[in-house]
Amino acid sequence: MKTLRWIVKFLPTLLTALVLAIIVWVSAVSSADPNEEREYSAPIPITVLGLDPDLVVTGQYDDEVKVSIRAPRSVQERLAANPDAIHAYINLSGLKAGEHTLEPQIAIDLSPTRLTLVSPSEITLKLENILSKEVPVEIRENGALPIGYTTGTPVLSQDSALVIGPESQVLKVEQVVASVDLSNIITSISRQVELKALDARGVIVTGINLNPTQVNVEIPITQLGGYRNVFVKIVTTGQIAQGFYLTGIMADPPNITIYSTDPELAANMPAFIETTPLNLNGAFESFEKDVSLNLPEGIVVVGDQQVTIKVNISAIQSSILLTGIQVEISNLGQGLKAALSPDRVDIYVSGPLYLLDKLNAADIIVTLDLANKTPGTYQLIPTVTLADSAINLDSILPASIEVVISR
Repeated sequence: MKTLRWIVKFLPTLLTALVLAIIVWVSAVSSADPNEEREYSAPIPITVLGLDPDLVVTGQYDDEVKVSIRAPRSVQERLAANPDAIHAYINLSGLKAGEHTLEPQIAIDLSPTRLTLVSPSEITLKLENILSKEVPVEIRENGALPIGYTTGTPVLSQDSALVIGPESQVLKVEQVVASVDLSNIITSISRQVELKALDARGVIVTGINLNPTQVNVEIPITQLGGYRNVFVKIVTTGQIAQGFYLTGIMADPPNITIYSTDPELAANMPAFIETTPLNLNGAFESFEKDVSLNLPEGIVVVGDQQVTIKVNISAIQSSILLTGIQVEISNLGQGLKAALSPDRVDIYVSGPLYLLDKLNAADIIVTLDLANKTPGTYQLIPTVTLADSAINLDSILPASIEVVISR
């Protein structure tokens, strides 16, 4: 009983002492690890939770937030080193189609912490029902076939496509098209073609999915009666200049379309049309020339009546050896003498044969530059000057010359 009275008597004093001890402890801890408020510049991505599988989020919305957190310095440093410890999410559970404004929720893996700012503080987004509808696939033929050709009935591997996506976008889809370019096509085609969903104005609708995304398109292409495709046969006369050779000759266009009012005449003619003769006599450089076609009676050309012949000509290349070319010296100092060993060299050159045939020793200058050379013995490389830049120096023998300079 006496002990109880003692406790009751001193209880206020004990409680006061306990409170003071706690205050002293908290103060000591705060001094060693003070609280700080920091704004985290790195945005936190927002995770969407609870979205009904029959709904989809459409339009633009803020998908990340920035936060400010108050926490002890040690916790702040740990958060800075591990930004993944901060999570942001919005919960769409139970929400129906329409526009909704939600507060982002923040979860922090470390403690103690206190959230002081979330920006933006509200997220507005729109939910739409997912819709699907079957739309027929239409073939869109672009470009033009060459004259005399026509298309048959196209065949699709699948004649409809399923459009899936947000209700507002799916309802915009008026047609699904497979576009095929027929420019310059002369044979039947079979190819995989990407499908595109278009609205009433012919603009591609985005934000939807197509199933399938592509189809195989077969389009038969046939030539009309009386028309025929033939190649151009080039006829030449004469010979190109000696020392040159023909590297190529071609017609532009290489094929033409002919027509006859008598389909049998067109069908029975050869598979080529000859040009009027092109004279190559004495030609030594590439050229182009328009020529006419020798057309059989009753046959006409669809389009231009002439073709352009492109002729490519190059010089025949060869190489020769010129021996005993005298070596000349230049810039020898006054009062000095120079003895060369050897004083003549052999030169290998290459180039167009017609130039080499005319080349002689007088067209080649071999020089040793002795500028600033004092008496002594030197090993010098001569300089070779050729009369025509089209001729190449391949080798000089010997490659260097000994020069003895004396007074």
